[in-house]
Amino acid sequence: MSYWETTPPHICTMAQVRRALATCAVLTAARNSLPQIQVFAAPRMESKLAEHNQYQAKTFDEKSDFFASEKATPASVEPKLRRIACSCRLETPGTTLLDVGTGTGALLPFFQEAGVDLAQVVGVDLSAGMLGFAKERFPETTFVQEDVLQFQGGRFDRVVFNACFGNLFDPVAVLRHVARDLLSDGGLVVISHPLGRPWLRTLQQSDPRMVLHDLPGKEQLKTMLAEVPELELESLEDDADFYCLVLRRR
Repeated sequence: MSYWETTPPHICTMAQVRRALATCAVLTAARNSLPQIQVFAAPRMESKLAEHNQYQAKTFDEKSDFFASEKATPASVEPKLRRIACSCRLETPGTTLLDVGTGTGALLPFFQEAGVDLAQVVGVDLSAGMLGFAKERFPETTFVQEDVLQFQGGRFDRVVFNACFGNLFDPVAVLRHVARDLLSDGGLVVISHPLGRPWLRTLQQSDPRMVLHDLPGKEQLKTMLAEVPELELESLEDDADFYCLVLRRR
């Protein structure tokens, strides 16, 4: 048996040395490439977000005439919109509200009916066409054409996502931004859809580029709240034809 075959554990053979050097070279290359991966990943994500937002804006611009018509809000849907507005708990005078994906302002009359002053409401949307109708209908309300992920407009007592949460490019990132930068202490986030999750899934199948995500069920909600610990569950109504999730800022 040769010396190299009987080398004690604390002494490295030449083969072990070569393997160790090769491993170090691989780790060094990986470490050096990591900043470049991060640098290139961010622009790609921003590009995808911009492309998504452009598609959303273009689609709703083209459909704004319909959404401004009575056909967009049939009488059968009005009780559900009223139910959503009531879930926002707007009885306290001076309550401020951010309406994300406000569109033509379909929920605003129901917010007003539930007790909010429309001058205390800010509506955010990507579509200039939809906002054009909203501004005509509700001149006392402030409307902003912007992605809510970039919106910086102070803090609100209520932040509402009606019939738009599934359209968001990154719902968790948006909720994190809302919880940390836009929502008052003890404020509520309301995520709703007057036609429910099954209807939204059907829409997602017909246009997956428009609707990227399902609304969160109980299990998905646990995962989502684990990523946004500033929010906690207040209530969840997940019926076949109605969805309303209320979260509270801790």
